[in-house]
Amino acid sequence: MMVLAYEWKKLMIGQRGLACLLAALVVSGVWLAATEQPQNIAVQEHRSDYAWCLERLDGALDDQKEAWLQDESEAITEAKAARAEAQESYYGGLTSAEDYESAAAQAGEVLAHERGFDAAFQQYLYVSENPTNRYFLETNGWAGLLSVQTLDFAVLLAVLYLAAAAFCSEYACQMDALLRTTPEGRASARCKVLIVIGSAVALCVALSLLQLAFFTVKYGLPHGDYPLQSVPLFGTSEKSLSLAEAFVAAAALRCFGAVMLAALLLFASVIVRKYALTALIGAAATLIPFIGLPEQFIFRLPLPLPFLLATGFLEGGRFAQGDGGEAIAVFAEVSPWEFALVAGISAALTMLALYGTVRRSTNCWLLERRPRFGSKAKPAAALLLAVALLLPVTGCSSEAAETAVYNSAAQSLTGDGFAVALDDETRTYTLEREGAATMAVETSPLFGAFSDGESVTGAYVAGSRIYYLTSRTQQYIDRVGNYNSTFTQFSIVRLNADTLERQVIFEQIADSDRSLLGIDYTVGDTWAFLPDCRSFFLNDRSFFFVVNDKIVEVDRGTRSVQTLAIPASGNIAFDGRAIYFIDEDSRLQAYDTQTREVAPVGNIVARSFCLTEGGLCFVNRLDGDAVCTCAKDGSDAVVVLEGPALSVDYEGGELSATLKSDGRTVPVEL
Repeated sequence: MMVLAYEWKKLMIGQRGLACLLAALVVSGVWLAATEQPQNIAVQEHRSDYAWCLERLDGALDDQKEAWLQDESEAITEAKAARAEAQESYYGGLTSAEDYESAAAQAGEVLAHERGFDAAFQQYLYVSENPTNRYFLETNGWAGLLSVQTLDFAVLLAVLYLAAAAFCSEYACQMDALLRTTPEGRASARCKVLIVIGSAVALCVALSLLQLAFFTVKYGLPHGDYPLQSVPLFGTSEKSLSLAEAFVAAAALRCFGAVMLAALLLFASVIVRKYALTALIGAAATLIPFIGLPEQFIFRLPLPLPFLLATGFLEGGRFAQGDGGEAIAVFAEVSPWEFALVAGISAALTMLALYGTVRRSTNCWLLERRPRFGSKAKPAAALLLAVALLLPVTGCSSEAAETAVYNSAAQSLTGDGFAVALDDETRTYTLEREGAATMAVETSPLFGAFSDGESVTGAYVAGSRIYYLTSRTQQYIDRVGNYNSTFTQFSIVRLNADTLERQVIFEQIADSDRSLLGIDYTVGDTWAFLPDCRSFFLNDRSFFFVVNDKIVEVDRGTRSVQTLAIPASGNIAFDGRAIYFIDEDSRLQAYDTQTREVAPVGNIVARSFCLTEGGLCFVNRLDGDAVCTCAKDGSDAVVVLEGPALSVDYEGGELSATLKSDGRTVPVEL
């Protein structure tokens, strides 16, 4: 016990091993709190409404729950139609304000939980694929907890340091030969091994408990007895485990991975006898497979890495669709016999490494050898280790906020001396500049002309800059980032209209959607909205993506994603600071992107609107659908076209209106 206490004090206090363990735990916790995002954003943003639906759906799917979903879906559809009909009647002067308010209130009661129902219905699409082992529950907690069972670089560095310091400190001062001559030499080696192995296990257990507490507090972890397949990440898995059992299994596998890594590093340290070289061997043996090998092979290798990744042993098979429509296996589930083989070989290697470590430190006479490497080798090896561990960090450049006139419904955008127009038939954008030939906007900044798998899905103009959103679909298998063989990468490219210089300011890979009975859906993907994006705009702080009936804001610095409470079914206007839109009651509203507050634009009730250089133009439902203009705050409203109109548009600096009587489009003079 005295030898154990001495070795513990030397390694943990004298060599600051305890401080290293605590630092790794703190860094992992802070990183988790700073970067963790909900797997299902819709559920988190409309949590109360989703909880209302989950009270009726919790557990296994049955006929009664399917009937409730069908009835609720029909009720929501009918309520939307009734509200729209009541608005038309009220603004057309056919019904009184009391009747309209009564109809709107009745529809509002049905639509109160619409957003939560949408999230629950998406979950129903997933559960209905295999109701026997997929249950309804709030999955953000369990999905987050199980998905973080991945390679933790802080834990890796801590294990590298402890394993390298245990024996290399003695080799550095040439005390190893003296220790072998003492009666307690073998006991000292055993104590070092025990301390390093115990520290690795303790660190992994503490980190697992920290993660458990974090997700319990943030999301809650209900129904740990529900099947593992209730979480979409494990939907195709054949493992008969509950959610709680899966967490315990993943934590145990990660502990074993840390033990194996520590054992192999201890054995390497008594062979090479150098701090930096030992750490470099451990980093290379972990990071090279992590970066260079497909996930398909990693979990079939007797290395520490697959156990440190943990959850891959619990996942099911994943498939992607090839060019000919055939299914391509991206990841094959690890079968029980494969796991037993890998675990057995890994356990044997761990035992042999521990035995070899103690044997190399046993009381035997060895000639003192001069180190193979001089004093200059240690800084060089440390530099190589730093290069191997550091990952490149890229960020988006930020431009100053500029005043803009943007309408999402516009087919052409104008800037300083140029115009960008969209061709509806070919879905391509062209750039027209004064004194220059017309050119295509969609040129890849990396590969020149676009390939068949590349397209432009939106454009935005501010000053002399053009921003366009591109999508590029490619088949690829890589261990880093996205694991699917087919993925779509979205990029926002900034084009200087004067110099034609291009620069990518945003890039993100989005997973492919899944489908059930022809209905596309994705569960648990933060970036699943990108394929549905129909337009976008930006300021110096955020990107704003207009997606179907919502607007998604992405912070340019942190990449955090937030869905704004703005209906996006009609035109969306942006002036560089405020987002203008028509709400569900046909009232024109303005959302300030700096204060994040919504305020009505005067007392305007509009059927359609657009933003111009001088202010706003709208179809006034309170004045017989006359076309009016006003300032951005709603003041100084004047009628510019008496006839009833359906919509107004502002393109190329010219204002036009579509008449209700015959559908003609006529110019509007300001």
